[in-house]
Amino acid sequence: MRIFSSLRKNERGVTAVEFSVLALPLFVLIAGSIEFGVNMFAKANLDGTLREAARMSTTGDPAITGQNGELIDAFVRKRAAIVGNATVEIDKKFYDRLDQVGQPEKKLSGGAAPPYCWEDVNGNRRWDLDPGRAGTGGAEDIVNYRVNLSYPALFPLITNMVTDKDRLTLSSQISLRNEPFAGGTDLEIKTCCISAAEGNPVTCP
Repeated sequence: MRIFSSLRKNERGVTAVEFSVLALPLFVLIAGSIEFGVNMFAKANLDGTLREAARMSTTGDPAITGQNGELIDAFVRKRAAIVGNATVEIDKKFYDRLDQVGQPEKKLSGGAAPPYCWEDVNGNRRWDLDPGRAGTGGAEDIVNYRVNLSYPALFPLITNMVTDKDRLTLSSQISLRNEPFAGGTDLEIKTCCISAAEGNPVTCP
């Protein structure tokens, strides 16, 4: 009986056992908090970078934007990639009007398959889900910027438990109207029709 009484009173090693039980969930909590904090900071930085880049682009000054917006792209890539091994994808499209942003061209007749007619907003003689044209546009055009940022998780083991991926992806977009600088004209919206005949010829009278 004295042996059992002695064992009950012996608490050496209890702290180590308790720590081993709590260590893993504590580590997961700390790592998750750090990962979440970095993610929130990266998102705020991405949004701020995109807003600044869009404002720079609206000036239409090639010294600021480059001939095709390449200086804006370089600015975004440098500012957005705050984490090592990050990849930045930039998509720039411009529209003549704000109500065209991300909207499919209006179909005037028919269904999904030819024959049908539609309003050709971007002049490419094809019906588009998004009639935006690549680039930064001209005077008073609406420019839509979309940026995707992908970077490796700081704690991939923890991130995999939640997202099943070892990289995190953030997206941001903004639409702004260019200033009324010289250059740029709106395209005439034409009514185009695609035939069901062989080769599906398109006519835009």
